[in-house]
Amino acid sequence: MNGKKLASIAMTPLVLAGIAVAAPIAGATAASAKPSGCQVGHPDSNTGTAICRTGTGQVRVKITCQDGITGSKHLAYGPWVGVNKLSKAACGAPQRMIVTLVDYQTR
Repeated sequence: MNGKKLASIAMTPLVLAGIAVAAPIAGATAASAKPSGCQVGHPDSNTGTAICRTGTGQVRVKITCQDGITGSKHLAYGPWVGVNKLSKAACGAPQRMIVTLVDYQTR
């Protein structure tokens, strides 16, 4: 066996061990970062809110807005905020736009 093949074979267990250690750490970090106990609100016809009460990570409100004249729809997002903070978004012109759906995203 030449020297390059021997070195490559010798490194294989180290590489596999690194992958075996890194995978659980990455998985645990992503899973523990999700907020929970989340609620959405609709304080008026033009605004949506979201808040998460437990966990870690961030949440933002995602609202579907509809133009009362043309019927066209678009999405609006609130800012990313931490747990126990309110994320709020509005559709735009309150005399014309209304919220048809309030949802949230977490990370």
